[in-house]
Amino acid sequence: SSSCSRGTVGHPELCSRPCLYFAMGSCDNGESCEFCHMAHSKRPAHLDKRHREMLRSMPPLEWAALMLPILQKKVEAVDDSLVTRAILGDITAHCGIPLGSVSSSMPQRSQRTLILTLRSMSLKSLLAAAQRGLSQCSQGVDEAVDVLLQHLRKLTGQAAEPTAQRSLQL
Repeated sequence: SSSCSRGTVGHPELCSRPCLYFAMGSCDNGESCEFCHMAHSKRPAHLDKRHREMLRSMPPLEWAALMLPILQKKVEAVDDSLVTRAILGDITAHCGIPLGSVSSSMPQRSQRTLILTLRSMSLKSLLAAAQRGLSQCSQGVDEAVDVLLQHLRKLTGQAAEPTAQRSLQL
């Protein structure tokens, strides 16, 4: 079926962004299309320049303390298995902080808007941001996030891709 493309697998949390050609009724790539062929209710949230700058200016532990609870909640909504929890625990251990133990030096309003944006992002976008930002904590975080993404893709039936290609697509 032309409505089930490669990019659709994992919809809505792990799929690619919507295929513009399919939305107009003319995607020639069909099942091999790398973009999602299912309806998306709204444009996916993403970090704007101001949010990215806020995250860049945060110390790694503060960044992790902000991101990990949101990531954990999103991941557990997709899969709450012991394997997934263990991978999340590995990510947290690599960051070296117990959840909720670091306070933020960011102004409360700025932090609130950043948290709302992170919560509204798709899991795929959040994992990409986590992979970029949490890698400041330790080298093992990048690998652990990669393991989590591979695990979630297997659960949703999406074939694993080579790491270099996958990080480019996130």
